[in-house]
Order: sequence, then C-alpha cells, then structure tokens
Amino acid sequence: MSRSKVEKALPGDRIAISEEFLPGEHTYESGGLIRAMAVGGVNRDMKSMEISVKPSAEVSTIMVDDWVTGQIEVAQSNSAGVKVYYVNGGRMDKDFAGTLSLRGFGGGRGVRRGPPVKLGDIVRCRVFSLVNGIIHLAIDEDDMGVVHALCGNCGRPLTRGGRDRAKCDECGNVEDRKLAADFGTTPIRP
Repeated sequence: MSRSKVEKALPGDRIAISEEFLPGEHTYESGGLIRAMAVGGVNRDMKSMEISVKPSAEVSTIMVDDWVTGQIEVAQSNSAGVKVYYVNGGRMDKDFAGTLSLRGFGGGRGVRRGPPVKLGDIVRCRVFSLVNGIIHLAIDEDDMGVVHALCGNCGRPLTRGGRDRAKCDECGNVEDRKLAADFGTTPIRP
C-alpha cells in the first residue's frame, strides 16, 4: 500500500487513490483518485480505511433562523441597519450588516409611540431571510430586541422601566423600546 506524502492539501489535490482509501469528509472521488475539497490537513483513518481533510478554517456565514447580536448604525421609521458582532452567541470575525424590519411596531392608529430601536442600541435579532444578498432581521420574538441602550439625554445606561419602556436612573428619562426579555442583564456592551 503506497502512502501519499501530502500532509496539507489544497482543493483539487490528489491525496490518495480509491483502491487505498474510501473518500471521507471534505474529499471526493474522481477517475479513481481521491481529491481534497478544502484547504487543510489530511487525516488517514487506518481502521476504517478512510481519508479525509480537516479544513484549516471553518466557513462562517449567517443562515436563516440564526440569531445575531449587533449595534444599530442607521435608524429610520420602517427599518434599521445593524452591524453584526455575534452569531448564535459566538463572536464574528467578519463584517456583516443586516436590515432590521420595524414594520408593525408603530402602535396602531392614534397611538403615539417612540421607535422600537434607536441609533447605538445593541439588539438581538432573528435572521428571517437572505434575499438579494441582504440579511433580513426581525425582533418580534420575546427574547429578541434591545439588550443594551443608552439614555438619549445623558448617555448613561438605561434600565428596564416596564415591558417596553427603558428608564434612566440618572436623569429620570423614559424611552420606548422593543426590549428583549433579558434587557440590561447581558454582558454585551458597545
């Protein structure tokens, strides 16, 4: 049985022949050869006679139904721009931004209500769509919404003042927000 001297592989590299090993993860068979599908280290399992490639870096991307945490960078009446820092609780090392839909948070006809999010707020959102290269976000679940906010008057951190009201203990200012269930208790700060 011949041994391949390849310890690291690039996509398309021949790492074995199909008579020696079975193709494992991140490999494929083509014309009697087993080739790598990812950049990484070659693993040979002599017990199961399988060869695989362990990727050097996992691809990190955002998928539908993931939850993300980020900061409001742009706030308008029907939408807000969110710079994403965390995906499913893990820190993102790439720059992603999403669009948060604010439709349905107006309070109804004749009801005056402030915006559900404001510039600089830290929010947790659910990804509901990835259409046209845009990450579409929503905060309509109980555990989604603003997790940290600063007072619009004095800049101090706000605390919960009711179901969807945040208050400033320093100056007494009260602001409407769509607060997450754990607002003010999360260690995430801007």
